[in-house]
Amino acid sequence: MTSLHYTLIALGIGLVGAVMLYNLWQEHRSRKQAERIFRPHERNEDMSLGDLPLHDTMPDTRIEPHIHLLDEDEEEPPTAPVSFAPVASEPRPLPVEPPAAQPGVPATDDPEPPASQGAQTLVPESPLDGEIEFIARLRYVQPAVVQFASLQDNLRRISKPIRMVGRREGGVWEPVTGHAARPYGTVELALLLADRAGPVSDAQLDAFCRRLYEFATDHGGAISCQDKAAAVERAKGLDAFCAEVDVVIGLNILPAVTGFSNQDVGDLAAQAGLVQGVDGTYSLRDDDGQLLFTLNDGATAAEEKAAHGVALLFDVPRVGHGLAAFDRMTELGLKLAERLGGRLVDDGGRPVSRASLERDRKSLETIYARMAARGIPAGGERALRLFA
Repeated sequence: MTSLHYTLIALGIGLVGAVMLYNLWQEHRSRKQAERIFRPHERNEDMSLGDLPLHDTMPDTRIEPHIHLLDEDEEEPPTAPVSFAPVASEPRPLPVEPPAAQPGVPATDDPEPPASQGAQTLVPESPLDGEIEFIARLRYVQPAVVQFASLQDNLRRISKPIRMVGRREGGVWEPVTGHAARPYGTVELALLLADRAGPVSDAQLDAFCRRLYEFATDHGGAISCQDKAAAVERAKGLDAFCAEVDVVIGLNILPAVTGFSNQDVGDLAAQAGLVQGVDGTYSLRDDDGQLLFTLNDGATAAEEKAAHGVALLFDVPRVGHGLAAFDRMTELGLKLAERLGGRLVDDGGRPVSRASLERDRKSLETIYARMAARGIPAGGERALRLFA
């Protein structure tokens, strides 16, 4: 190697050493600057995560997340045009009737008070019944005219009765038709939790909510639904109770030898106040048109002059003032058996006497007391819907 080679090697080593020294100096300078910037001014001691008050404001009990049906005075979230919002598991209370107008105070449909009053007026609840129905709400930022015919057709395929009401701008709730002509800011839909076919299922509730979400996606609006799991449990309990009180009492008058004269049956039915319908069945109704009980004379097209038997039917949960209706039916049954020369028996073919009818009447008292205690009085709106 020549002296030139040794010179170049020395220069290289010196250059590398200079770069390393420069880097060490830069690192030392940066560390000093960082210490000056981030050093606490109030405290000299170090602070660790354990010193921070992370849990000072946390409650001792666990907070479960829940979402509820939006009240009318709550604003719709602007970033969620379609949302799934289950409410708490407790059923919604029954609607409260708005207070009657006071004398001398002009009536108004506007639920909002003047700005100068500074008071908040509660918007009346819809007529839907959270005790026996699963309720969903469809809301719009501004009242809109929407055609609901396709939605109603899809919901009917679930095979459970549905209801649909809309709130007008004045605060009045009214039934919504498929081809609605009014603008609604809020529409509520209800699916009956139980009927004589059984309780609503989880699959039916899923289909109900899914079709509402699809409709809202296509036509706008935000959907909120009650909690489905709680609704299924409520439906099971409701159906179990309804099965215990769902009683139909039948009395049959059987001829001793030959059939009864239809003319005689018709005359006796008319005397008791029954009216014959187009299907040939006689029915007795109260002053409000509510059905109390029916009479069928058993006539056929080939035997128009004679009835092989007469049947009286009394649908217990659907009849208000049922004890009085039961008394009228049983008295008619005893009279028919006496006048027609027949035998009065129950649906099982067992002879019926006044003593057995009195035992049945006491059983009816128990059933009606249970229904009233459950908030489903016989013959009331709830009972007529559950026992349709």
